[in-house]
Amino acid sequence: MPFFIVLFFYITISIYQISAVTDALKLIFMVQSTFLEGILFIISLFLTFTPFLGPILGIIGATFIWEWNIFFSALLFFWPYLIGFIFLLLRRKSSERKNPKDLASDIEDAQIIEEEKFK
Repeated sequence: MPFFIVLFFYITISIYQISAVTDALKLIFMVQSTFLEGILFIISLFLTFTPFLGPILGIIGATFIWEWNIFFSALLFFWPYLIGFIFLLLRRKSSERKNPKDLASDIEDAQIIEEEKFK
């Protein structure tokens, strides 16, 4: 059940992102034709999930077309990077607690003792 909830929210966020990128492309290229809007929608399907280009276009669309706050529009598009950065920081802190630098010298001493046994 939690998988379907996560999938639902991911699809919902993706629809918002694709729509914002499409609106940004319509703003940038000043498109008024329905046919060209359809083509821009298809292009935005690929651009939305392109790292950094998609989020920047999405922020432009959400900020200028939808008149969202820039903080909320940035949060909509950069949430995967933010979560990845937080996990990276937490992982680095936990690895520092597990492997203090003093432990490395003990391992070297143990290796020297093992080498002396075989001499």
